[in-house]
Amino acid sequence: MINKSQALVLSLFLFGIGLNGQDREFTAAAPSVVNVGEQFQYVIEGSERGDVLLPNMGEFQLLAGPFSSYSSHSQWVNGKMTMNTVVTYTHVFRAAKAGSYTIPPATVRVGRKEYKTNAVEIVVNGNGSQPSPSGTGQPEGGDGANALDEAGDNQVFLRVIPSKSDVYVGEQLVSGLQVYTRVNTRPASAGKDIPYEGFYKKSLDPDATAQQQEVDGQQYITQVIQRHILIPQKSGNVVIAPYESEWIIQQRVQRRNNNSIFDDFFDDPFFSNMQDVPVKLATKPVTIRVKPLPPGAPGGFTGAVGDFSMDASISDNEIAVNEALSLKITIRGAGNIPLLGQPEVSLPPDHDLYDVNKSLNISTSGNRITGSVTFEYPIVARHAGRFRIAPVQFSWFDPAGGKYHSITTQEFNFTVLKGEAGDESGGVYVPGIMQESVANIGTDIRDISREPQVFTPLASSLMANSWYRRIYGVAVLLAIAVGVLIRIVARRNADLTLVRNRQANRSARDRLKKADRFRKAGNQERFYEEVGKAIWGYLSDKLNIETSDLSREVILKQMQNLGVSDEVRSEFLRILDESEFSRFAPSSDKRNLDQLFDDAVAIIRNLESSLK
Repeated sequence: MINKSQALVLSLFLFGIGLNGQDREFTAAAPSVVNVGEQFQYVIEGSERGDVLLPNMGEFQLLAGPFSSYSSHSQWVNGKMTMNTVVTYTHVFRAAKAGSYTIPPATVRVGRKEYKTNAVEIVVNGNGSQPSPSGTGQPEGGDGANALDEAGDNQVFLRVIPSKSDVYVGEQLVSGLQVYTRVNTRPASAGKDIPYEGFYKKSLDPDATAQQQEVDGQQYITQVIQRHILIPQKSGNVVIAPYESEWIIQQRVQRRNNNSIFDDFFDDPFFSNMQDVPVKLATKPVTIRVKPLPPGAPGGFTGAVGDFSMDASISDNEIAVNEALSLKITIRGAGNIPLLGQPEVSLPPDHDLYDVNKSLNISTSGNRITGSVTFEYPIVARHAGRFRIAPVQFSWFDPAGGKYHSITTQEFNFTVLKGEAGDESGGVYVPGIMQESVANIGTDIRDISREPQVFTPLASSLMANSWYRRIYGVAVLLAIAVGVLIRIVARRNADLTLVRNRQANRSARDRLKKADRFRKAGNQERFYEEVGKAIWGYLSDKLNIETSDLSREVILKQMQNLGVSDEVRSEFLRILDESEFSRFAPSSDKRNLDQLFDDAVAIIRNLESSLK
């Protein structure tokens, strides 16, 4: 009687016989007819796992793969056990050119042996597959064992949906990137934000809830995956360019039918394998009509569009000479607050005004930018007296009403007291100062000296010495040389394009030093922001392009015209994409920050040598 150990050994022996007796054969299959631009599957099937070496595919572009699947089953027939193993390797290609083609045999290496597949004939029609209105991309099913369980056309597509398509320059709108799907799908990787060239953008939280919606008679599950507040920066028809993103669609792979009762059972769709296939989706271009602001803007208009109010105050009404006070102007409301220019302030003359400090406090609640911006004007008094700051006017355009509005502050008066050493100019009237009478003419105005002047003979002066005359001549020559040098420098500085070009590298280095400080401090968001500003600012100065006209297309066209290599342009795009994406999805790996910083320094150095 056979015990359990002997039965186990016998089973393994029979399993090995069945496995070794199985013929090793690999076949290749693909659709016989496809269209130009259409995706199709090239499937290699065999009985052993191995390494696939594709032949020269000619006019076919490899999009993804290989994706492998493995299945095996055994059966007893008349007391004999047979094993059947099926291994498939799926590749996704795109046809690039019309014609009739023969795909040469592929090679499958199993251990030390190599096996050849059959050649595949394929015809590519020239009419091409046209993209659907929604800009979808979807895999095409192969034949043989791999059958895609399609749900009809446009299984997955993306749309950019703006809240408005007709706005004024500076008016807010909300744009959402929405995915529609009828199959199981997911993004292939963390997607980058839509660039929105020509707009100022502010990110909003995406919609976490999915909804059901009918499109062209089909039911879709839809969800907003990106939302931004947009503020157009220029008038005209501004186009939101197509946005491409890679997604994963689950493909159903069924087993071959070998007329076995076990196969009939396991061929039920419940037991079918699911395979991930990448596809590229693209949105349609969306045009936003941006109207220019109407003419006749009142005084104090600095580009504000929205609904605003204004407050102003000074820190002190009485200070001493050489002390400082500040004028604060706060603008509140809803609109393009981050883009507001500082109001024009008429200050008393002969006082020092330092750089105006701008501070923002904004919120994006309610799907619009609200909050306040404060401008602080630091003033250092240099003369005693009573001074007046004229009323400040601020104007804005209301897109809802289609007209301008203005608001004016009260005037401010402050007194500057004499310091301990006195101030000789106190009490003298100059424009902007309230007139005062002279308090004491004996002390406020010095009397003319009445003592006789003592003259020195020329022979006893320095002019009588020969060495002084030689030094005097050298000084005259130096003065002439300095004057010529000043004229040359002034002439060079008059060419603003040349000045910006010379200072581009220095400004970029300053930005990168600042980014390095943020990197060392662990402030990732500010680090990525400064890296992006360094690259954009460098190209703006180097190529003499205004900030409002900066875009990837303009930069790449200028680089191409100047003969910049493809490697430098590709590296520039990669670093820019990585800094912009990482700013909103920062990585916790410090090595990524270090690598990005080194890459940014290298690309600016390469651009400096390429753009000379």
